[in-house]
Amino acid sequence: MVIRTTSSEFLIEACESGVGCVYIYCNESEELERFFGSKIIELPVGSGWKFRTKTCKQDFAHALIQLVKEIDYKHFPGFKSLLV
Repeated sequence: MVIRTTSSEFLIEACESGVGCVYIYCNESEELERFFGSKIIELPVGSGWKFRTKTCKQDFAHALIQLVKEIDYKHFPGFKSLLV
């Protein structure tokens, strides 16, 4: 799965080593540090991405919540609230 933000792109991939973990790839180390600061950031070889970290699905879910909270809906000109 690829997630794009205004400042970077993330690739989420299942870990081969175990259930319940994912790899998060990004070309911006600052974004990985911001969302997964306590995790080790690696330099993957041959993946096309500059940086990678490994995290559990629960920590990834918390990072997704943070990403959604940061959405600025003013950048979606066609977006209309269903509550209006």
